[in-house]
Amino acid sequence: MTETAATVAADILLELIVLGDESPIDAPEAQSTIRYMNRYMTMLSAKGIDIGYTKVSNLGDSITIPDGALMGLIKNVAIMMAPQFGVPVSGDLREGARDGLAAMRKLGITYLPTSMPCTMPRGSGNEGSGGWSSDPFYACPDDTILTETNGNILLEDNP
Repeated sequence: MTETAATVAADILLELIVLGDESPIDAPEAQSTIRYMNRYMTMLSAKGIDIGYTKVSNLGDSITIPDGALMGLIKNVAIMMAPQFGVPVSGDLREGARDGLAAMRKLGITYLPTSMPCTMPRGSGNEGSGGWSSDPFYACPDDTILTETNGNILLEDNP
């Protein structure tokens, strides 16, 4: 189900107990909530947590983040907006925000496997007799072309 800015903004204001159930959102509250959502997600993107958020400009816009990140957006923006409404932040809200941010990190940060370059030495004591390797450097990646025909590039039959 695609969430809209209206539903997420209502959830944020409900977290702060500023908005009653099924109450309409006032225009100033809506614009403020949208600004805070955009600012928060831009800040996360600057920190390297990119989960595909597209800035919203009105309540009818779709929220373009994975469902697993919605709770992080709602709880963290609610904490950011709490001083604006003079609402104290509860421990449950802080815990939910922390858990939501952890989920956003898992969704938005891709860790790539690393390997040692072939010009880097393994270190002393790891070579020769008694050592586990006869090569003092890490192995270089294969420079061959991996294809179905044993590393050879062939012309297609019907180009």
